[in-house]
Amino acid sequence: MGAAPLVVVANPAAGNGKAGTVIGKLEHLLTEAAIPHEIALSSSGHDLEERVRAAAAGGATRVGCLGGDGTVGLAANGLSGTEARLAVFPSGTADDFAHSIGLRNLESAVRACADGPTVRIDTAKVTTRDSTRRYVAVASCGFDSEVNEAANAMSMRIGSTGTYVAALVKTLSRFTPALFTIDIDGVVRSGAHMLVAIGNSTSYGGGMKVTPNASVVDGQLDACMLAALGKGAFLRAFPRVFRGTHVTHPAVTMARGKRIHIETDRHVMVYADGERVGPTPATFEVEPSSLSVFVGPNARAVR
Repeated sequence: MGAAPLVVVANPAAGNGKAGTVIGKLEHLLTEAAIPHEIALSSSGHDLEERVRAAAAGGATRVGCLGGDGTVGLAANGLSGTEARLAVFPSGTADDFAHSIGLRNLESAVRACADGPTVRIDTAKVTTRDSTRRYVAVASCGFDSEVNEAANAMSMRIGSTGTYVAALVKTLSRFTPALFTIDIDGVVRSGAHMLVAIGNSTSYGGGMKVTPNASVVDGQLDACMLAALGKGAFLRAFPRVFRGTHVTHPAVTMARGKRIHIETDRHVMVYADGERVGPTPATFEVEPSSLSVFVGPNARAVR
């Protein structure tokens, strides 16, 4: 039996179990849209990536993933080097990447898969001493990655934004900025920084528009570099990231490049699409037009 025209790999644990509860809804919507499909359940991140890779190798021309940004990042790694088109079905905690490509919910994602256009988008590759991973949305290191560590360790979840803010306050009380050396296409900046975020797309963490002008089709990565701030100044400035207006703050420097290398004076963890990659030093490189993705209307990152 040949592969179905669409193979969807679902991560039931995504969104703290949200994805698992909507698998039946997705099946109904796909059937209603007359899209022949198979749904495969993954048991882990590694398993999801391997199932996506196997689906493409087995001849599937459309491979879908059901989950959040982390799930999309895993799928992007699985489809690397293939011609299969990725269908993103958002059901994670935040779904920032899906929103950036015009997919606000399952219904719009199914419509896009049925008759929407596909676009070849850029992906990013980050290399640390621990691993090399591709990502689609945003990678970060510094304060933000420490917040990620704290949020992942929290036993009580209060929604994507609430959990992040609670972890942020906890982390800020003990945080000390690291000394960063940042090389962007040969232009080097050094100094104490709270965080550095490298965006292929526009936002992460439930609507934080950290690189609001990023495009997934421009062949470049956007860097947001936040210099050291006092705790009070940081808390006053932080809400601006949800509007993308932080880019004009005196402590923020924005830049673009194809290759970004970061070194720090102490151990700083790198996260990409919400998943831990490894500690600095880290190198970020754009991989232009490396992934075909179904997009919806008003895709703000596809410009």
